[in-house]
Amino acid sequence: MRLTRTAILLALTCVGLAACDARNANEGGSNGDPTTGAHTIHLTGTIARAISCGECHNSKFQVTLEGNLARANGAVGSFDTTRVTCSNVYCHDGGPQLQIGGGTVRTPVWNPPSVVACGGCHAIPGGAIATPWHPQVAPGVQCALCHPGYTNSTVNRDLHVNGVVNLTRPNLGTSCTACHGDPTRVVAPGSELVQAAPPRDRNGGVATTLVSVGAHQAHLAPPPGAISNPIACNECHGVPGTVPGMGPLAHVGPNAASATTLDWGSLASAGDATPSFDAATATCTNYCHGQTLTPMGGIGTNTTPIWTQVDGTQASCGSCHGSPPGDMAHYLHTSPTASARLACSVCHPPGYSNGAVGPAAVPVHVNGEINLNVTQLTPDFRNWNPDTVGPTLWRGTATGCHDRGRYWTAGPPGSGCF
Repeated sequence: MRLTRTAILLALTCVGLAACDARNANEGGSNGDPTTGAHTIHLTGTIARAISCGECHNSKFQVTLEGNLARANGAVGSFDTTRVTCSNVYCHDGGPQLQIGGGTVRTPVWNPPSVVACGGCHAIPGGAIATPWHPQVAPGVQCALCHPGYTNSTVNRDLHVNGVVNLTRPNLGTSCTACHGDPTRVVAPGSELVQAAPPRDRNGGVATTLVSVGAHQAHLAPPPGAISNPIACNECHGVPGTVPGMGPLAHVGPNAASATTLDWGSLASAGDATPSFDAATATCTNYCHGQTLTPMGGIGTNTTPIWTQVDGTQASCGSCHGSPPGDMAHYLHTSPTASARLACSVCHPPGYSNGAVGPAAVPVHVNGEINLNVTQLTPDFRNWNPDTVGPTLWRGTATGCHDRGRYWTAGPPGSGCF
């Protein structure tokens, strides 16, 4: 006896879908689509386009879950006839190549049908996400920043659950704060990247003890009394041009704590420095903190500062270089016990003093150069020419300080004048 479509529907209504994977269901005719279980939700579509019968059934209407969409991203679905649930199907789980994670209804019940809304299949970005599939999103940022037609409470029905990650490419010069930082932070025009820098990493963390937060603000927005101008983001790491170029894979692996891989800039590498970051100790070494200085030239007390120690003690006079530098030439001219006891500003630009970097000197401090006064016009210090190279090939030249030519050298400590 051949079952009619109506008989099949009545049978499914009575017994549910427990035997559907073994039933020959020759449905057709003019009786309309099946209405048992979650059929109507799938065939009409609510938060996605209508799902084709062939995504779940084979030609004999057995439940196989072998359609192209059901198996997208490497998903291999299965149907539990006892619990009447499907699992590991792309439409509700994302598949192993996407690892969307965090959803509350990733194994939905067919009959009675589970209610699936935003957050059912995947975590809602901005909350606690257990897998690295999506970067943290700052509060208030709309999904449409990266996904066309979406909002934080609605989906683009034509694109949702289509087997593809649809992305737009926003201008990160103004929208880096989608993932980290604080879009409400007041900054000077042209300094929008400062808004994007932690404190507030992509997981919502704000503690400076986190490597992902650390001393970001101390570098980008130095407090009053700082001894250098702000340091640009690209002195330590690259600044991606697009969100897709940024992640989510950029957040996986040994550099997961950083926005991107470290790619040092010209200032950090000045003076033939070889910058590096030790993830185990959260310490860095580079030009800015005195890597190129030698004990002979006046090395500082802390040339490998700890990134996660933000207490103002690691960037003061004496940290990166001696105060004054410890070579004999500096000692004879600037030490409180020396006869000359010269102020730093005699040879270096105004604003420097022994033990301090005044506001006038901040623009030329930590700038990749050794800035020296071209001439010294006071009666006692005439004819200082810092650009002549002396017999020992050290920078410096004849000066009137000694009534005849002397050359400045950072040679080893000794006695007498150089």
